[in-house]
Amino acid sequence: MKSLANVVSYFALGACLFGVQLWVLGTSLDRFPLMFMSHTLLVGVVLFHLGMNMFGARPSFTDASIVVFEITFLIIAPILQLAHDTKNLVSTKPWDDASAMQSNLIYIAFIISYLVVRHLSPRPIAQEESLSSANLRINYVALFPVLAICAVGAISALNFAQDVQAGDLDDMEITPLDMIRAKVLYFLIVPVFMFIVLYRPRRIGPVWIALVLSSFVLLCLCENPLTEKRNALGPIYLTLLALVFRRWLRSPPRVFWSIFFLSGLFFPIAELFTNYRIADWPVAPAVIEDFFEQHFTSTTYDAWANTDAVIEIVSREGIYWGKQLSGALLFFVPHTLWPEKPLGTGILIGDYLLRNYSMWFVNLSAPLPAEGYLDFGWGGVVLYGALLGYFSRRVDALLDSAVPIWRALGFYLSFYTVFLLRGSLMVAVAYAVPVLVTFAFVSVVLTSRANGRLAQRTI
Repeated sequence: MKSLANVVSYFALGACLFGVQLWVLGTSLDRFPLMFMSHTLLVGVVLFHLGMNMFGARPSFTDASIVVFEITFLIIAPILQLAHDTKNLVSTKPWDDASAMQSNLIYIAFIISYLVVRHLSPRPIAQEESLSSANLRINYVALFPVLAICAVGAISALNFAQDVQAGDLDDMEITPLDMIRAKVLYFLIVPVFMFIVLYRPRRIGPVWIALVLSSFVLLCLCENPLTEKRNALGPIYLTLLALVFRRWLRSPPRVFWSIFFLSGLFFPIAELFTNYRIADWPVAPAVIEDFFEQHFTSTTYDAWANTDAVIEIVSREGIYWGKQLSGALLFFVPHTLWPEKPLGTGILIGDYLLRNYSMWFVNLSAPLPAEGYLDFGWGGVVLYGALLGYFSRRVDALLDSAVPIWRALGFYLSFYTVFLLRGSLMVAVAYAVPVLVTFAFVSVVLTSRANGRLAQRTI
């Protein structure tokens, strides 16, 4: 519904984005004319996308997350970074007007191809009622052993948190065993907790309450800023909030503004835990204020700047023709068996900036459009945008599922899309596959069909 408040909020946000654009780039029009024209066009495309999302017939958490990524990572962050430093990008690469224009055009092509496929593809058919969860219940025989495994994961997570402070996570060497421990053993409690809550009994008793409280404690022990990176934590806790308030989140504007404001709060707060050790707390209010002011000018929002770097890499080294994609799809193959296995694109970009400019570390992002451009040129940009459009439709279908645990997975993947867009693709795929496996495991192992009357109440 296009209420007056929604229309006003839409135009107010558009005016703010254009106002910041004019304030920063308008005063430097003689130095950045191509950036000004192309970025203004990009702002227009993003606002068009926002309008299609906010005034659509049905809410889409996936599409709203993508719009939030576009606004924060492609509009706000580059402009504030340019205002902060007119000579160098946040990636330490010098500003180049022509490259900036090409970066903007890459994102314009990507968004347009995404919108075309998303809105021209038929909406997936809803499940039949016979496939619903009306006769599903918790398999308590299997639940307690699974909770015991989660308790082992919580103990391991506590030991891990004692050995490694949050500030060391980004610099750690991640082995396949570490990945299995973090993304399977630690993560298992997430779908287990959601399953217990979603399949609550009609008569809530002390046993169910004890299961909910104990599983939530295990979740907090396994998934926190000391044991996991902020990019992986965001989808978990945003999913929990979405499940709690899903009856309220029934209109597209509510979905968009909720994700927009929660993302704006979550990422800075999570980064505070990442950058400051426990011994440094409590952090002085002045430090926190300064941290929030510099948040958008940090390497957290380096997606647009790293696209600029990818353009230069392709101009010097040529198109990679699927090399990075093969590494992402075969992420599980160790380097000992595949010595020529490509590095993640973020590390590739970091190595390049380290060699040629003043970058001081290599754990950088590699946004999805840049991945497409690096592997297949402009065709890859369009292809990856189209694939994202199809992916968003499939996630929408999960959110329409009659089975609650698959709806929960749909919420998770909706928020995870921001991680996928920020990249790199290899890391995003390596993190997503264990998530899909654990959700499928919980759905199969912990579900049984009730005989006779409905034994469970699902939400």
